[in-house]
Amino acid sequence: MLWWLFLQISEVREFAGEEVQITKYVDPNSKAGQASQRRAEMQAASSSGLDALLQQISKKPKLNILDKSRKDWGEFKEEKGLDLELEAYKKSGDKYLDKVAFLQRSDVREYEKERDGRLAVQLKRRTDTPVD
Repeated sequence: MLWWLFLQISEVREFAGEEVQITKYVDPNSKAGQASQRRAEMQAASSSGLDALLQQISKKPKLNILDKSRKDWGEFKEEKGLDLELEAYKKSGDKYLDKVAFLQRSDVREYEKERDGRLAVQLKRRTDTPVD
């Protein structure tokens, strides 16, 4: 992801009694990006002590389990450096079901070759033995 082309939005939410910081990267031309820019301009314009106090007192929005899992998965991918590998795999033709189908076809071919070999040996034995 080309993070320098996106707008970074950080927000603090509450999850299981703890404050969790969520960071998102959005397109600056999207609704979320424009809303974030307007919010930042409004905060910069009215940065009185009362506004800061109200912001500290205000109740933090709750974070649900799906968003928390999405955040944890994103952090794990970033920590392990899996982003590029997962994107490459997603775009490649190496899908799991394709691999399974290929392995099943190769097993069938191998079985057919072994069966043909056994049948050839049995046929040779029948023709080699004299009939009384």
